Amino acid sequence: MTRMPSSRLPLPALLVALAGITALYWDAVRTPFLNDDFMFLEEARSRTLAASLTELGPLGNYYRPVSRQIYFKLLSPLANGSPLAFHLVNNVLFLVALVLVADLLAALLPRAGVLAGTLYFALLPFQRVNLMWVSCSQDLLALTGVLGALALWRRDRRLPALACFGVACMSKETALAFPIGLVAWERAVRGRAWAAIVRRVLPFAAVAAAWAAVAITMRARHAAAVRLDLAPGAFAAALVHMGQSLLGLDFPAGLGPALVSNGPAIAPLVAFVALAAWYAPARPTPGVPGAAVASAPPARRSGLVVFAALWAIAFALPAGPVSYGWSSYYYTLAAVGAAVVFGMLFARGDRWTWMAITSGLLWWHAANTATPARGPGFEGPARAFAVREDPWTWTSHLTAYYFKRAAALTQSISRELDRVVPHPAPHTRLFFATLPPWAGFQMGNGAQVRALYRDSTLASYFYSQFSDSTANAWPCRFLFWDGRRLVPLYANARDPWFQVGSDLLLLDRPAGARHAFMRGLRAGEDRMDHLYWLGWAELMLGRRDRAEAVWTAFGALDDSLKWSAHLRAAHNAITDRDTVEARRHLITAVEYGIGRPQAHAVLGELMLADPKPYDHKYGLMELKVAAWLNPRDWEARRSLALGLAEVRLDAQAERELEALMRGFPELAGDTAVARVWSRYAKRDPTVVDMKGGR
Repeated sequence: MTRMPSSRLPLPALLVALAGITALYWDAVRTPFLNDDFMFLEEARSRTLAASLTELGPLGNYYRPVSRQIYFKLLSPLANGSPLAFHLVNNVLFLVALVLVADLLAALLPRAGVLAGTLYFALLPFQRVNLMWVSCSQDLLALTGVLGALALWRRDRRLPALACFGVACMSKETALAFPIGLVAWERAVRGRAWAAIVRRVLPFAAVAAAWAAVAITMRARHAAAVRLDLAPGAFAAALVHMGQSLLGLDFPAGLGPALVSNGPAIAPLVAFVALAAWYAPARPTPGVPGAAVASAPPARRSGLVVFAALWAIAFALPAGPVSYGWSSYYYTLAAVGAAVVFGMLFARGDRWTWMAITSGLLWWHAANTATPARGPGFEGPARAFAVREDPWTWTSHLTAYYFKRAAALTQSISRELDRVVPHPAPHTRLFFATLPPWAGFQMGNGAQVRALYRDSTLASYFYSQFSDSTANAWPCRFLFWDGRRLVPLYANARDPWFQVGSDLLLLDRPAGARHAFMRGLRAGEDRMDHLYWLGWAELMLGRRDRAEAVWTAFGALDDSLKWSAHLRAAHNAITDRDTVEARRHLITAVEYGIGRPQAHAVLGELMLADPKPYDHKYGLMELKVAAWLNPRDWEARRSLALGLAEVRLDAQAERELEALMRGFPELAGDTAVARVWSRYAKRDPTVVDMKGGR
């Protein structure tokens, strides 16, 4: 393989280009760990490498041993809880990939084309995602491995090329398309006969088939592996989104306003303009771009286009089965084909063309990676990344803005946590309520917390995960995020364990509620409240014998005459508008007929009408019991659903309303029910669960 005579860049030019790229992506180096990173860190901390290599890993979706288990195991001891080492390695991988892209383009195009194609590849908006998110080591290792294999292949070093390809396959499945890329190179660029191509590419196809078999086998052992959509429409969507991603349209609705409100980054612009002034051709390069390949004639323009198109399509198709959750960075390898085409378009450009390209690409990059502003036809940041699983949604799921927002929240919560809990006792368990589900701070059961306090005995969980397995008998702290600050939950309550347990009952977590009530009894909180609701937690867990034993200790008796008398007295008190007396009789009625739903329903309605928060919550709990005992009591279930919606327990309210509407369709005409139901019907999901980067 020979190069175009003017394609080689001198060392000073490479240093200027490095300075420009470093300035552009410097902020990415300071991004904290995010989302999946915590899961991989947790595995690296708690398991041996040998053990982790026998399973899919903590996400349970793909088997990528090099970019997950090995990568995190090797770097975690060097990082000492900091993401800097991981980011530096990822940046080195990215720079090596840029050198390999330039090396490929130099074999095909003159210097102007090499500069243009490499710059396009470097400034693709999704490259910021690759560099912000540590877990994108998967894409960077696959990219570097494939490009390294191609560079070695072009130099007839087949065994090292096979080794690079193997590393790429074990980093991300997208690399499995490389044999198709080799076929495109051999046929479209080098013009080899089909028989020779098959003979040369066969070892790579065998490696791809072998690793695909290993990956499929490992997935088959994990029942919860991410679903794969093999319908033709999914692959069509993947190709459409490839074109969208390579045009930088991660968020099409926001591009226009973003171009108006953002400009090129100054430091990279200065560096790249200097590169143009010194090293870009002073005049247009005559002739049609091509390359001399060994003794073969120069590759024709059509051959380069065919190679670029086949390469891009081959590396885009692996995104088909997960196109329902597509993100633009899935097309990192496909973008190499686009870089070839872009380089061809500007292969005859002079330094003025290069300056214009530089300014335009930097502007394009800034607009696509900036925080979206509100503008006509879209809602700004609220719609800057997709949240629905839909192959035909037109916004990328994981964008640079998504990670900027998650990083800002992670840093804010870290500062707040250090303020609110400056010195947690060893083995403390922290439980977080109302964290945004897209925050990523809590993934990995507290990897960020352990790094923050330099204490490997700590752990943290979402509030709803409280249970005997997560909390055991360790010290526990409960915190909630109010949108700006972390605030201790029930810090001044006389019965914090009871409050936690009652919350968990309303969150449909009876096992966690049971453990909280048990902790409350051991802590000496009000015995009667704890015993009463502990019995309900046991019954909801299917442990009737335990529930009856607890209620016996509570003092409950089954006496239908006394139950009926107090229920009648409560009715009379309500008629007389004496709600205090009515509640007293209803509570006594419950003691004499704890498994009868009527007293629970009426008591719940009365307490729900009380403005005091404690009584309001108690009312919801009584209504929950009434609905559980008698699912046909639509009035109790209606009040429960509306009450849950009022306190913004939306998942529970939506689930209760859905069941209610299914059982009692005539309630669709109820004004209050219809209003709340319409709110949930229009609501977009808020959870973005892109585990493993797909």
